[in-house]
Amino acid sequence: MPGRNECQCRLFLVISGGTRVAFASREWSRESDAPMTTTTRTRRAGVVVVLTGLAGLVGLAGLAGLDGLAMTGTAVAASVAAEQPQDRPAPQEIGNGTVSLDVFAQGAVLDLLTTAREGTSLELRHQRSTDGGQTWGTVHVIATLDQPISIATRGNEPQVVAHVEHVTVHWSTNGTSRHGAGPMVSAVSHDAGRSWATGPNPTNDAANVAQNFADMTADSDGVFYVAWIGSHDGPAGRGLGLARSTDFGETWDHSQLVDMSSCACCWNKMVAPRAGAVRVLYRDHGVRDMALASTDDAGQHWSLDGAVGSFDWAFPGCPHVGGGLAVAEDADDGTEQLHALVWTGHEDRHGLYWVRSDDDGGTWTEPRPMGGELARHADLGAAGRTVVAAWDEGRAIWVSVSRDLGDGWSEPRRLSADGFVASHPVVIRTHDAFRLFWTERDETGRMHWTSRRLAGEQAAQATSGAAGQ
Repeated sequence: MPGRNECQCRLFLVISGGTRVAFASREWSRESDAPMTTTTRTRRAGVVVVLTGLAGLVGLAGLAGLDGLAMTGTAVAASVAAEQPQDRPAPQEIGNGTVSLDVFAQGAVLDLLTTAREGTSLELRHQRSTDGGQTWGTVHVIATLDQPISIATRGNEPQVVAHVEHVTVHWSTNGTSRHGAGPMVSAVSHDAGRSWATGPNPTNDAANVAQNFADMTADSDGVFYVAWIGSHDGPAGRGLGLARSTDFGETWDHSQLVDMSSCACCWNKMVAPRAGAVRVLYRDHGVRDMALASTDDAGQHWSLDGAVGSFDWAFPGCPHVGGGLAVAEDADDGTEQLHALVWTGHEDRHGLYWVRSDDDGGTWTEPRPMGGELARHADLGAAGRTVVAAWDEGRAIWVSVSRDLGDGWSEPRRLSADGFVASHPVVIRTHDAFRLFWTERDETGRMHWTSRRLAGEQAAQATSGAAGQ
């Protein structure tokens, strides 16, 4: 497990389409609609080498024997060609396979939404499990030809929400914002995903502008909620939008920009602790700490509740990192506990942190660091006094468990297998355990999704799916 102070190498790069700064695990860009250029890190002997452009693309095919030396793209290509094993599986086009993943849980019933890429083709796929993710039903393809998927990447991907047999999915289609970013569209099913019909844009906004980085949830009454980052004409240019549906996605109302100045490129996270109550974790603008928005009247009105872990990280750009949010009742006294995983780029406190609130976000515990300096994309789940935190670090998925509301944590344990590049875990609470999902790239360059059931601190059965499943 990498330590927090292990990496000393710093590299600053200026690339076309924006400025990226990278040192150790720190990477961010100036705010724009542009996707960030692929970056590859290689760790050898405690040194991080960041390769962008040609070197980064070559690195995705496998970087061996670099020993921490900075090399040109030509030198890297020569090194890889010389050391490529003869019996290595034939490489595929980088990025094909399962490029996005979202899951929504109703006890033992899980709805899985993935996007499969083959070249320039994107296909939206839904599956349902009725046994907590141990087995999966038939794959149903959701038609997107009339409203093509404009983007489907981890952190900015199509989303799914469900109540009993009613399922709604959304994605972002083509529009007039920079790089063709456009509005949200949706599809609805009332037979557990066996058939689908086109739904409305949850924002009820005819503007053909970017609406991205969304999340969806449902409360115990079956009211659906969606949060997104939307373009507008204000000084910040981006804001946190929220809407609700009381008819399982057929129509949406109370659509509003709750915070007119949010970060442009960090995903949101929603939880619904009880009927009519929703909490949204999002990244603020200016001071780039994560923040909380709340409703207790089923989305008619929202309050902005301030920072979730106050780091006072003032930065004029976007780190492209959201957070994790979970809620559970303390098994001892019944109090509602909010748990969050937040990432900060603050110079003095850079990294991933866990925090907890027992007064509905009014105050938060002192941030506790999780993982090493490379820990970045994270999620968590909670049940009673148990909290499960997962994150990606060093191209692997790590997990740590607390049995006492986060006061103490188990030693981080690697879940993903060697030989894969794994990222962006999703933690789901099922009827009797937790199940973790993530995507990983195999040695051929193809992407897959994988899940693992956690019963307490011991991992049990693992299931996975290739893009063609």
